[in-house]
Amino acid sequence: MILDRIIHNKKLLIFDMDGTLLDSMKLWKYLGRIYLQSKGKLAQDNLEEVIDIMTLNESASYLKSTYNLNESLDIIENQILDMIEDKYLNEIPLKEGVKEYLIQLNKMGYKMCILTTSQKNQALAALKRTEILDLFDKVYTDKDFELSKRNPQIYLQVCRDMNEKPQDTVVFEDALYAVESAKLAHCKVVGIYDEYYKDDWNKIVSMSDESIYSFEDVLSGVKKV
Repeated sequence: MILDRIIHNKKLLIFDMDGTLLDSMKLWKYLGRIYLQSKGKLAQDNLEEVIDIMTLNESASYLKSTYNLNESLDIIENQILDMIEDKYLNEIPLKEGVKEYLIQLNKMGYKMCILTTSQKNQALAALKRTEILDLFDKVYTDKDFELSKRNPQIYLQVCRDMNEKPQDTVVFEDALYAVESAKLAHCKVVGIYDEYYKDDWNKIVSMSDESIYSFEDVLSGVKKV
Protein backbone atom coordinates (compact mmCIF):
# COMPACT_ATOMS: atom_id res chain seq x y z
CA MET A 1 0.00 0.00 0.00
CA ILE A 2 1.15 3.56 -0.69
CA LEU A 3 2.68 5.11 2.46
CA ASP A 4 3.73 1.76 3.97
CA ARG A 5 7.38 2.74 3.51
CA ILE A 6 6.84 6.02 5.38
CA ILE A 7 4.70 4.84 8.29
CA HIS A 8 6.48 1.49 8.82
CA ASN A 9 7.90 1.29 12.36
CA LYS A 10 6.61 4.78 13.19
CA LYS A 11 4.62 5.23 16.38
CA LEU A 12 2.74 8.53 16.12
CA LEU A 13 0.70 9.93 13.24
CA ILE A 14 -0.26 13.63 13.39
CA PHE A 15 -3.05 14.71 11.06
CA ASP A 16 -4.00 18.19 10.00
CA MET A 17 -7.79 18.49 9.70
CA ASP A 18 -8.87 21.14 7.18
CA GLY A 19 -7.85 20.23 3.64
CA THR A 20 -6.28 16.98 4.82
CA LEU A 21 -9.15 15.04 6.38
CA LEU A 22 -12.06 17.42 5.85
CA ASP A 23 -12.99 18.85 2.47
CA SER A 24 -13.34 22.28 4.06
CA MET A 25 -10.94 24.58 2.27
CA LYS A 26 -13.58 25.59 -0.28
CA LEU A 27 -15.51 27.11 2.62
CA TRP A 28 -12.53 29.17 3.72
CA LYS A 29 -11.70 30.21 0.17
CA TYR A 30 -15.23 31.36 -0.65
CA LEU A 31 -16.30 32.47 2.83
CA GLY A 32 -16.65 36.15 1.91
CA ARG A 33 -18.58 35.32 -1.25
CA ILE A 34 -20.93 32.98 0.62
CA TYR A 35 -21.56 35.63 3.26
CA LEU A 36 -22.32 38.29 0.66
CA GLN A 37 -24.73 35.94 -1.09
CA SER A 38 -26.60 35.55 2.19
CA LYS A 39 -27.01 39.33 2.15
CA GLY A 40 -28.20 39.44 -1.45
CA LYS A 41 -24.95 41.01 -2.66
CA LEU A 42 -23.03 40.03 -5.79
CA ALA A 43 -19.32 39.63 -5.07
CA GLN A 44 -16.65 40.93 -7.42
CA ASP A 45 -14.67 38.32 -9.34
CA ASN A 46 -11.45 39.07 -7.44
CA LEU A 47 -12.93 39.01 -3.92
CA GLU A 48 -11.02 35.90 -2.83
CA GLU A 49 -7.72 37.37 -3.98
CA VAL A 50 -8.39 40.67 -2.20
CA ILE A 51 -9.28 39.25 1.22
CA ASP A 52 -7.02 36.19 1.15
CA ILE A 53 -4.44 37.55 3.62
CA MET A 54 -6.86 39.68 5.69
CA THR A 55 -7.83 38.93 9.28
CA LEU A 56 -11.51 38.40 10.09
CA ASN A 57 -11.79 41.99 11.33
CA GLU A 58 -10.10 43.36 8.21
CA SER A 59 -12.31 41.23 5.96
CA ALA A 60 -15.45 42.35 7.78
CA SER A 61 -14.40 45.99 7.41
CA TYR A 62 -13.69 45.52 3.71
CA LEU A 63 -17.01 43.79 3.07
CA LYS A 64 -18.94 46.45 4.99
CA SER A 65 -17.38 49.42 3.18
CA THR A 66 -17.16 47.88 -0.30
CA TYR A 67 -20.63 46.33 -0.39
CA ASN A 68 -22.49 48.92 1.73
CA LEU A 69 -23.59 46.47 4.39
CA ASN A 70 -25.87 47.91 7.07
CA GLU A 71 -24.66 45.66 9.86
CA SER A 72 -21.99 46.79 12.33
CA LEU A 73 -18.51 45.25 12.16
CA ASP A 74 -19.20 43.20 15.29
CA ILE A 75 -22.41 41.81 13.82
CA ILE A 76 -20.72 40.97 10.51
CA GLU A 77 -17.90 39.15 12.31
CA ASN A 78 -20.32 37.22 14.52
CA GLN A 79 -22.51 36.28 11.57
CA ILE A 80 -19.48 34.98 9.68
CA LEU A 81 -18.35 32.99 12.74
CA ASP A 82 -21.87 31.56 13.15
CA MET A 83 -21.88 30.58 9.48
CA ILE A 84 -18.53 28.80 9.87
CA GLU A 85 -19.73 26.95 12.95
CA ASP A 86 -22.92 25.87 11.19
CA LYS A 87 -20.92 24.42 8.29
CA TYR A 88 -18.69 22.41 10.65
CA LEU A 89 -21.64 21.20 12.69
CA ASN A 90 -23.80 20.18 9.76
CA GLU A 91 -22.22 20.11 6.31
CA ILE A 92 -18.47 19.79 5.75
CA PRO A 93 -17.68 16.25 4.54
CA LEU A 94 -14.64 14.04 4.85
CA LYS A 95 -12.40 13.72 1.85
CA GLU A 96 -12.84 10.51 -0.09
CA GLY A 97 -11.20 7.46 1.49
CA VAL A 98 -10.32 9.19 4.76
CA LYS A 99 -12.53 7.19 7.12
CA GLU A 100 -11.57 3.84 5.63
CA TYR A 101 -7.86 4.61 5.81
CA LEU A 102 -8.04 5.89 9.39
CA ILE A 103 -9.89 2.74 10.45
CA GLN A 104 -7.06 0.65 8.97
CA LEU A 105 -4.43 2.68 10.82
CA ASN A 106 -6.38 2.40 14.07
CA LYS A 107 -6.55 -1.39 13.71
CA MET A 108 -2.80 -1.44 13.13
CA GLY A 109 -2.30 0.17 16.54
CA TYR A 110 -0.89 3.57 15.65
CA LYS A 111 -1.19 6.47 18.03
CA MET A 112 -3.06 9.16 16.14
CA CYS A 113 -3.87 12.76 16.91
CA ILE A 114 -5.21 15.88 15.22
CA LEU A 115 -3.39 19.22 15.08
CA THR A 116 -5.63 21.91 13.61
CA THR A 117 -5.88 25.69 13.47
CA SER A 118 -9.68 25.51 13.63
CA GLN A 119 -11.61 26.21 16.80
CA LYS A 120 -11.61 23.21 19.16
CA ASN A 121 -15.40 23.02 19.47
CA GLN A 122 -15.83 23.13 15.69
CA ALA A 123 -13.17 20.49 15.16
CA LEU A 124 -14.67 18.14 17.74
CA ALA A 125 -18.17 18.60 16.31
CA ALA A 126 -17.07 17.90 12.74
CA LEU A 127 -14.96 14.88 13.70
CA LYS A 128 -17.80 13.45 15.77
CA ARG A 129 -20.40 14.02 13.03
CA THR A 130 -18.19 12.30 10.45
CA GLU A 131 -17.65 9.40 12.89
CA ILE A 132 -13.87 9.53 13.09
CA LEU A 133 -13.35 11.29 16.44
CA ASP A 134 -12.99 8.04 18.38
CA LEU A 135 -10.14 6.94 16.09
CA PHE A 136 -7.87 9.64 17.56
CA ASP A 137 -6.12 9.69 20.91
CA LYS A 138 -6.19 13.49 21.16
CA VAL A 139 -7.31 16.58 19.28
CA TYR A 140 -5.00 19.60 19.53
CA THR A 141 -5.37 23.12 18.18
CA ASP A 142 -2.65 25.71 17.75
CA LYS A 143 -4.25 27.59 20.65
CA ASP A 144 -3.35 24.74 23.00
CA PHE A 145 0.31 25.61 22.52
CA GLU A 146 -0.01 29.31 21.62
CA LEU A 147 2.13 28.53 18.60
CA SER A 148 1.60 28.82 14.86
CA LYS A 149 2.05 25.90 12.48
CA ARG A 150 4.70 28.08 10.89
CA ASN A 151 6.80 27.30 13.98
CA PRO A 152 8.38 23.82 14.11
CA GLN A 153 8.08 23.90 17.89
CA ILE A 154 4.38 23.14 17.67
CA TYR A 155 5.11 19.69 16.23
CA LEU A 156 7.77 19.09 18.86
CA GLN A 157 5.25 20.02 21.55
CA VAL A 158 2.70 17.57 20.17
CA CYS A 159 5.29 14.79 20.08
CA ARG A 160 6.31 15.58 23.64
CA ASP A 161 2.72 15.55 24.87
CA MET A 162 2.09 12.25 23.08
CA ASN A 163 5.31 10.80 24.57
CA GLU A 164 6.90 10.06 21.21
CA LYS A 165 10.01 11.27 19.41
CA PRO A 166 9.78 13.39 16.23
CA GLN A 167 11.87 10.75 14.46
CA ASP A 168 9.10 8.23 15.20
CA THR A 169 6.36 10.54 13.95
CA VAL A 170 4.66 11.10 10.60
CA VAL A 171 2.78 14.33 9.89
CA PHE A 172 0.01 14.56 7.27
CA GLU A 173 -0.38 18.12 5.94
CA ASP A 174 -1.78 19.97 2.91
CA ALA A 175 -0.20 23.41 3.45
CA LEU A 176 3.36 24.14 2.33
CA TYR A 177 4.25 26.21 5.41
CA ALA A 178 3.12 23.35 7.69
CA VAL A 179 5.08 20.80 5.66
CA GLU A 180 8.17 22.98 6.03
CA SER A 181 7.70 23.28 9.79
CA ALA A 182 7.11 19.57 10.31
CA LYS A 183 10.26 18.77 8.35
CA LEU A 184 12.26 21.22 10.45
CA ALA A 185 10.93 19.42 13.51
CA HIS A 186 12.53 16.22 12.09
CA CYS A 187 9.22 14.45 11.51
CA LYS A 188 8.48 12.46 8.38
CA VAL A 189 5.87 14.24 6.26
CA VAL A 190 3.13 13.11 3.89
CA GLY A 191 1.95 15.94 1.66
CA ILE A 192 -1.78 15.86 0.89
CA TYR A 193 -3.17 17.49 -2.25
CA ASP A 194 -5.87 20.11 -1.86
CA GLU A 195 -7.15 22.43 -4.56
CA TYR A 196 -6.76 25.42 -2.25
CA TYR A 197 -2.96 24.97 -2.25
CA LYS A 198 -2.61 23.71 -5.83
CA ASP A 199 -0.09 26.44 -6.70
CA ASP A 200 2.24 25.05 -4.00
CA TRP A 201 1.79 21.38 -4.94
CA ASN A 202 5.10 20.93 -6.75
CA LYS A 203 6.97 22.37 -3.77
CA ILE A 204 4.97 20.21 -1.37
CA VAL A 205 5.81 17.09 -3.40
CA SER A 206 9.51 17.92 -3.49
CA MET A 207 9.71 18.65 0.24
CA SER A 208 7.56 15.79 1.56
CA ASP A 209 8.83 12.28 2.22
CA GLU A 210 5.75 11.06 0.35
CA SER A 211 2.82 12.81 -1.31
CA ILE A 212 -0.67 11.66 -2.22
CA TYR A 213 -3.44 13.09 -4.31
CA SER A 214 -6.17 11.40 -2.26
CA PHE A 215 -6.67 8.75 0.41
CA GLU A 216 -8.61 6.74 -2.14
CA ASP A 217 -5.33 6.39 -4.02
CA VAL A 218 -3.71 5.09 -0.84
CA LEU A 219 -6.42 2.46 -0.42
CA SER A 220 -6.25 1.39 -4.05
CA GLY A 221 -2.47 1.41 -4.17
CA VAL A 222 -2.46 3.69 -7.21
CA LYS A 223 -0.45 6.88 -6.88
CA LYS A 224 -1.74 9.84 -8.88
CA VAL A 225 0.45 12.90 -8.33
